[in-house]
Order: sequence, then C-alpha cells, then structure tokens
Amino acid sequence: MSPTEGCATKGMSLLTLNERETTTKRSKPRKRDIGRIRVKGFSIDLPRDDVESALRKHFSSCGEITDVCVHVLTDNLLSDRGFIYFLGGQGTVDKAMQLSGTDVGGWNVIVEPYPFLENADWDPVAFVQGYDTGLGKTEIKRMLFNHFSSCGQIMDIEFHNSTIGVASVYLYGEGAEDKVLDLDGSYMGGCKILVKHIITNGIYTVHPRRRHYGWPR
Repeated sequence: MSPTEGCATKGMSLLTLNERETTTKRSKPRKRDIGRIRVKGFSIDLPRDDVESALRKHFSSCGEITDVCVHVLTDNLLSDRGFIYFLGGQGTVDKAMQLSGTDVGGWNVIVEPYPFLENADWDPVAFVQGYDTGLGKTEIKRMLFNHFSSCGQIMDIEFHNSTIGVASVYLYGEGAEDKVLDLDGSYMGGCKILVKHIITNGIYTVHPRRRHYGWPR
C-alpha cells in the first residue's frame, strides 16, 4: 500500500470515529460571529429567573440569543449587571444598543457593548489527525510546521499520549484561530487531515458561571 493510500484509509476511519466532534467544531462560532452586551438597570432584589426571562424576551428581536446571565451574589441579591450573547456578530450589538433606555416591565435597561479582547483568538491549539504516520515524528513535525506556519507563530508541536497519530500544534498570532479552522480538510503530504480547534483564550457563547464573593469582576 502506498503512503497516499495508507493515509486515505486512516482518514476515512478518523472521519467516522470523530464525525460528531468534527461537526461540532465546524459549527463552532468564531469571534466575529458572536455579539455580546452588558446590561444594567434592574433591581438587584428581583428574582434572577424573572430578570433573565425579561431580558431574553426584550432582546429577542436583535438576533439569536445563546445566553442570558445574571449572577447571584453570596447575599442572594443579584449583581447589578447582566450579560447577553448573540450569534450574528456586531450587527446584533448595534440592534441591542438601540434598545438602551427602553422599558423592560417597569425598569429601563441600560445597554453597553461588551466586546471580546482584541487578542482573544490569538493563541489557538490545533488538534490534528489523518497525516501519514509512517513518516516518523521528525518528518511529521516538519510537515506540520510548514503547513500551519501561515496561521501564525508556531510555539510548539506535541504528540498525544506517546502516539504518533494525534498531534497538537500551538500557535500565536492575529487571526490565528480563523486560519487554523480553515485548514480542516486540507491536504498535507497527500493526506487529508482533520483539524479540530481545542483551546481558545476567552471565545465563548455562554457566559462563565462562577461563585461570587462580592461584586463580579
């Protein structure tokens, strides 16, 4: 069996084994696809469920909402701010801003943009499978370095659990996350590789839930 035939066979097997993961990764929103806002104006002694439900209904016309979060503090009072996440990017934020000052069942909502940090998607890790494992670790690392170098600075390349069939490529650079995801299904050395983005610093569609001791940061 030729090297090309070998990696094609492994690629089909990996696609079957990781079909759910690959589908999930491809549907994962990127930073530009997510809009988020911070809202204020509600009374902190209201029930959280009532506030979150009212906010979800009030901002539903702005786009698809993925999360509405108002934290409860240790004294069982609400934080004075909430967070709403949308799919649709900046356009959803622009629509939400137009609702600032409007009535939400007896209180006026104040809306502020809450963008991600500029470098929030600069340090992704690419989880890679499907390449020809018959080449040896040194050659595979060289090919991975060359293949992913257009995405940003290569910080490290590691193989998982002493197996040569799964590699992690650590990168850093502006727009690196988008560039990494674009390499899923690309060909490296005649093999169609699977690329899954497994770590991102601060890109999410659901607000972190933490136990708060005092005001949230």
